[in-house]
Amino acid sequence: MAATSTLTRTAPDISCEHCVNAITGALTAINGVSSVSVDVEGKRVDVSYDADSASADQIDAALEEEGYPPLR
Repeated sequence: MAATSTLTRTAPDISCEHCVNAITGALTAINGVSSVSVDVEGKRVDVSYDADSASADQIDAALEEEGYPPLR
C-alpha cells in the first residue's frame, strides 16, 4: 500500500491565477502527486503525494523550475 504524504510550502512569489495554474500543472505532472492546492493570499502550496513515487525534493525542484522558489 502506498504511503500518502503531505507537504506544505510557502512561495512568496505567488500572486495570481496564472501562478495557480502554472504550479498546479507542474506539480500534477510529477508521478505520484495526487492533489495540489494553491492559496494565493497565503502564498502557500499544499501537496498530497505517494512517498513511494515522488519526493519533497522533486516537488521543490518543480516549484523552483516554474519560478516559485519555496521557503524551506
